[in-house]
Amino acid sequence: MSRKAALIGFLLLQVIAIALWVMAIQPYLGEGPVTGQQIWSGRGFSNISSNFRSGSQVVLAAPFQPNGALMWATLLMVGAAGSAIGAIFAFRRSRLWLAVGLAALGLALGAGGNWFIADQWLSGDTSFPEGFLNVYLLYAISQAFNFQFFIGFVVLVISIVLLIAGVASKQRPLGFHVVALNWVVVAITWVLTYLALYLTPALAAGAAA
Repeated sequence: MSRKAALIGFLLLQVIAIALWVMAIQPYLGEGPVTGQQIWSGRGFSNISSNFRSGSQVVLAAPFQPNGALMWATLLMVGAAGSAIGAIFAFRRSRLWLAVGLAALGLALGAGGNWFIADQWLSGDTSFPEGFLNVYLLYAISQAFNFQFFIGFVVLVISIVLLIAGVASKQRPLGFHVVALNWVVVAITWVLTYLALYLTPALAAGAAA
């Protein structure tokens, strides 16, 4: 695979990722800022406290914790990016088995990170204080990232298998460095998402409280 073909492949992956994000965000464009607290109900159920005498019911939603599931997801994504970068350097030095091991580690760390992201949205009710984006938009963004993650995961798995099978090599990389670099982009995308859309609003809400 020539450098030009590799560059085209890398850019194509980024175009697909951008398209996924645009489709996720587009339905919410033009909406005004959300005011007040928001509650996300995961897995289609809510914890409800009922007062028998008054007949009132209150949804019990745990407050969003920036140092909870999404922080662990972010730390694992940082590890996934580091492993992929290491795989690229190992590959360039013809240490193919080390490259395979590091790339596989990057996949495992990324998968763990993505599991924590899913757990945030599926584990139950969560209340988000004022200052956060529309929680449905946040969920749509998480879905877009999940698709981006899945595409990056699949192409990197295929590239690792080609290396193990001996089909790809230092002389014939078949885009290994491209898909490994794309995995770095996937991981960094989540890190920036967490910092901008979750950690910053949570810290701002805490300072305003």
